[in-house]
Amino acid sequence: MDEFVAGLPKCELHLHIEGTLEPELKFELAKRNGLTLPHATVEEARAAYTFNSLSTFLVAYYEGMDVLRTEPDFHDLATAYLDRAAAQNVRYAEIFFDPQAHTSRGVPFDMVIRGLRRAIMDAERRH
Repeated sequence: MDEFVAGLPKCELHLHIEGTLEPELKFELAKRNGLTLPHATVEEARAAYTFNSLSTFLVAYYEGMDVLRTEPDFHDLATAYLDRAAAQNVRYAEIFFDPQAHTSRGVPFDMVIRGLRRAIMDAERRH
């Protein structure tokens, strides 16, 4: 049954790309951008990914959003998600992003768009 389900085509509806940031990439981007995270290790951060309410999810969501600073950051975020989605046989993804949460931190809108768009174009060629 697992093999059957794994082989089914899938779709993701209303997915906020920032919410897909995994702890490993969060640490990589924080290091790239000279930032310190509240967790000392990837394992600690992963343990904090046990959400029991919207507010506990949003803490991790906004903490992760803060490491997204450059076009390559947005590219890497989207690439990581799109590769995982392809491995799970996702054939359609309705991806959203939160531009105001980035522009309010001084991240230019076009930088966000360029990074996400480049990742999508790369994924179309790869998958």
